[in-house]
Amino acid sequence: MFDQKRLQYIFISFLILTSFILIDIFQLQTQEFESTSQTIDKQNLDKFFITAPRGEIYDLNGEKIVETKLEPNLFINLRKITDENLLDYKQVIQYNFPELAINEINEIFESKDILSFVTNFSNVEYEVRNNLLVNYDAFEIFDLPFRQYVKNELFAHTVGYLGKPNQEETAEFNNALGNNQVGKNGLERHYEEFLSGTPGEIIFEGPEIIGFKQPIAGNDLFLTIDSTTQSVVKESLLQGIDLANKSFESSNEIKRGAAVVLDVETGNVVSMVSLPDFDPNKFVTGISDFEYKQLDRDQAFNNFAIQGLYPPGSVFKVVAYWLALSENIFPEDVNNKDSKIDCEGNLSFGFEDGSQQVYNDWKLEGHGNVDLREAIKQSCNVYFWDIALKIWRDFGNTEAESVLQDYSKELGFSNKTNIDLPFEKVGIIPDRELFEEWKISRPGLVREEGWLGGDLMNLIIGQGAITTTPLQVANAYRTLLTGENISPILNINASKIINNKINVSDEFVEFLLKDLNSVTNKGGTAYVSFSVLGNKVNDIGGKTGTAQNAGDKNNTSWFVGIDSVTNPKYIVATVVDEGGSGSAVAAPVSRRIIQHLLGYDITPVEFGEITE
Repeated sequence: MFDQKRLQYIFISFLILTSFILIDIFQLQTQEFESTSQTIDKQNLDKFFITAPRGEIYDLNGEKIVETKLEPNLFINLRKITDENLLDYKQVIQYNFPELAINEINEIFESKDILSFVTNFSNVEYEVRNNLLVNYDAFEIFDLPFRQYVKNELFAHTVGYLGKPNQEETAEFNNALGNNQVGKNGLERHYEEFLSGTPGEIIFEGPEIIGFKQPIAGNDLFLTIDSTTQSVVKESLLQGIDLANKSFESSNEIKRGAAVVLDVETGNVVSMVSLPDFDPNKFVTGISDFEYKQLDRDQAFNNFAIQGLYPPGSVFKVVAYWLALSENIFPEDVNNKDSKIDCEGNLSFGFEDGSQQVYNDWKLEGHGNVDLREAIKQSCNVYFWDIALKIWRDFGNTEAESVLQDYSKELGFSNKTNIDLPFEKVGIIPDRELFEEWKISRPGLVREEGWLGGDLMNLIIGQGAITTTPLQVANAYRTLLTGENISPILNINASKIINNKINVSDEFVEFLLKDLNSVTNKGGTAYVSFSVLGNKVNDIGGKTGTAQNAGDKNNTSWFVGIDSVTNPKYIVATVVDEGGSGSAVAAPVSRRIIQHLLGYDITPVEFGEITE
């Protein structure tokens, strides 16, 4: 009996003991887990990110235009700074780096980061480096990427620039948290995720580094632009702006312009220049507040090739040309492209309210007898006004009234081209519906009667409320020649995006090219600008445009050029804001660019004829 009771007692005691042991083990494991978790959490919180090297950018020929170099940078581990050694470290920094102001040194120690940046260490002598690292254990050196824009201003608006990410950019870009700079504009922004790479990590436990993860470099980008062509385009545009300033009286200095060159076959951007420009390197080394404000006042950060909204003037007449041939809509009593009207230099139109408006052609004495071809060649406004009146009289207040707008939109006007750049603007193709909206939202811009025939007459010659960008215009001409609206691209490896297709026959393209050729030849509005080419001009085409601006501003100067009418390879669209006559300024700019594209000797931009 005793033995049995003893056995039970022993068994119960064993169970109790075992329970205590298990509880202890559980508690120990829990404590260890919690401790480990706390360490992990602490490590996660105590990370210092190392910016990854961004991918480099190359032009069409493999020439590097943006590069990333790794440079040593001095940091100070603030967790190793105490009240006792703070003054010593401040003095050491002040002595060794006299270029740093007292307030800059104070800011180093006020940083909320574990590691605080002191200075670039590239040009520091070995003795100084050795002394700092051996005798002061709070100092650390890490290689960080340094962005360098090899071509300075030349690709400013296409490539863009870098800056510290704001809250929106940190949320938008996956790697923005760890990389101290993100693309603010241009390709740097559009391809931020592609270029940025993955940041590295330094993991701290207290003041000590316990882990390191190497950053992963971003991907390289290869462009469709040739650096040599880009240089020629920029120099040509600069000459055109200088010419405009010398030739026209203006209350303001003429500074703004843009030029775009597109490859007809591929839709690739061969060149894109916007002026004024800026040096992206300034944002790497640190731009002064004064300099930034000056550039901002000049609108130097705007890429006018995709953000400049201008009335297109007569370069828009090709839309009416396409409409006329496609829909067989010609002036009253004219039923084909070869029939003529008598242009006397003006046209009268009566509004619905009974008022009469007289529209004067740019050539006050008139163009005489003109057909569709002569209307393009001489840029006869009256011929196209007559087409607008035909549309108004036949289709006014019906769905067909917007046939011109429909054709415009088919070519991409009032729509993004979807180029691989941020912040592209779309422009306006006005119509009855838009004017009804404006009567409420912008009543000062429209009459109480809303959309009238006079507005359609303005639209057909590229005036009035219509606005567009140089890239839209260039892409519209390309679409007319190919029948395919493809998004222009700068990244040569980007996928082609077909926005839409249009119905253009080979016969139509032949007509168009022949008529555009007449513009640059004898009797055409651009003949004087292109006559320096001699017989070579026989294969070149284009269209001039002079768009009126509100107030006391000079006219906007336009020209769209085609390098060859027998085998078109390139389209050149040039605009000089307040440049005056399209034939006098924009045309010779485009001529110089075309000379380069064809491999001809390049001659200076010289003032053409003031026609239209």
